Amino acid sequence: MGHIPKVVCLNGNGIGQYCDVVRIPRKGETAIPRNLRYVQDSGKGVNNAIVIGRLGGDVAYIGKVGKDDGGALNESWLCASGVNTEHFWQQEGVSTSLGLILLAENGENMIINFDSPGSDITLEEAMPHLKACAGAEYFLTGFEIPVDVALTCAKEAHDLGMKVFLNPSPIEGAGDLPEIPYVDTMCVNEAETRILLEMEEVTDWEDAASRLCERYKVKNVIITLGGDGALAHGERGDGRVQGIPVKLVDESGAGDAFMAVVVQNLIWGKEIQEALDYANKYCAFLVQKSGTEGSISKYLWPEEMREVLEKYR
Repeated sequence: MGHIPKVVCLNGNGIGQYCDVVRIPRKGETAIPRNLRYVQDSGKGVNNAIVIGRLGGDVAYIGKVGKDDGGALNESWLCASGVNTEHFWQQEGVSTSLGLILLAENGENMIINFDSPGSDITLEEAMPHLKACAGAEYFLTGFEIPVDVALTCAKEAHDLGMKVFLNPSPIEGAGDLPEIPYVDTMCVNEAETRILLEMEEVTDWEDAASRLCERYKVKNVIITLGGDGALAHGERGDGRVQGIPVKLVDESGAGDAFMAVVVQNLIWGKEIQEALDYANKYCAFLVQKSGTEGSISKYLWPEEMREVLEKYR
């Protein structure tokens, strides 16, 4: 029998290219990119796993990539960060998926994911690996893999006794997400909250979190609010953290990191308010780091995090 990790991640992977723009293009505007480059950047599943692995967590990643340079880079990044790769493989005839990140001068970013035929993990491929991880405590997933694969595996993980954390991103409309009572925690940002509640504006984020719990039958909701912090609502308890004033350099990878950091804190036995506080400080430091080498290059190791906790006491 293979090693049973504490956390299992099943979501997107890939290889990232960055380019610089003056600002994120508005509707109808043509952007003029410059400095196109490959960087240490992958999908949300790999990012989640690497964040947890670098903090010393016991985490495995389920996924396939192409047997190409992009696939090899993903494997090297995972292994270097202490992630269990028993359930990760490179496959002939598949191209590792490509994502393009537009990085604006003010630190904002836009992510464009290109379709790579055959690169999506199928339910038939994923399920045996998930079942082999029975005994894990947490399962993290999202919609950079096919929605039916993510949700079916989420239900199976729940049935296997895991607490399921879901980031329903990317998502185009509320109709794309059914009731999901097998999800322990839905993690969303401001834009995803508005989409899922079919609201153009939200003025009360605590009420929005409550509405998400009720509408989708999830047990808990975490909403990240960028520079305004984050909040949690649900059976685990309510919590709120205010944003830490910092100079935004590059926000890429922060959303993925926030969910992963919260999960690792829960594994350490912390209450939700403590977990939010830790993740808030982690991401406040993260967005001040340049992403010129990719978001993976910014993720923190324990010695860095000790300095962060001291700085933001």
